[in-house]
Amino acid sequence: MMRDTILCLCDLTGVMARPWVEHGYQAVLVDPQHGCDHEDGAYLKLACTIEEAFDQISVLVRSGRLAFVAGFPPCTDMAVSGAQWFARKYEADHMFQAKAVSVAEQCRVIGEMSGVPYMVENPVSVLSRVFGKPSHTFDPCDYTAYEPLDNYTKKTCLWTGGGIPDAASQPGHEPAGS
Repeated sequence: MMRDTILCLCDLTGVMARPWVEHGYQAVLVDPQHGCDHEDGAYLKLACTIEEAFDQISVLVRSGRLAFVAGFPPCTDMAVSGAQWFARKYEADHMFQAKAVSVAEQCRVIGEMSGVPYMVENPVSVLSRVFGKPSHTFDPCDYTAYEPLDNYTKKTCLWTGGGIPDAASQPGHEPAGS
């Protein structure tokens, strides 16, 4: 069976999936901000949390079609750039950071259990204390050619497993229209 699908967790935009879709992949995007579950061309957008999508994710993993997993857990409650607000957030909810780390851990565990290459992305954050040193770091401006709106510096970390492929390097996948 061909591995023809990628899974993007906590992904509203689908920007990460675009090059994969251009090379013939299907993309499943899980994010409650999608409003409602719907298909949009090669994208299946699930409007739910990762936990709510566990059954669908499990079916996808067991299908053997999964090629890659990307997780983009919200950084609002973890990034050191927002540390000045942590005390106020803690007063409102003593578990705010544990909840945020739990979502990141869901991304990491799904990546690990999938048996395919995966990544979890977050700016410099408390995740380094949880996951350890990141596998890779970069600034969004390093990739402005792919996304012009990302022309800024913000040290961003990737925790990876299984090696990171790119869409074009995968057997049997050619750019659309070739």
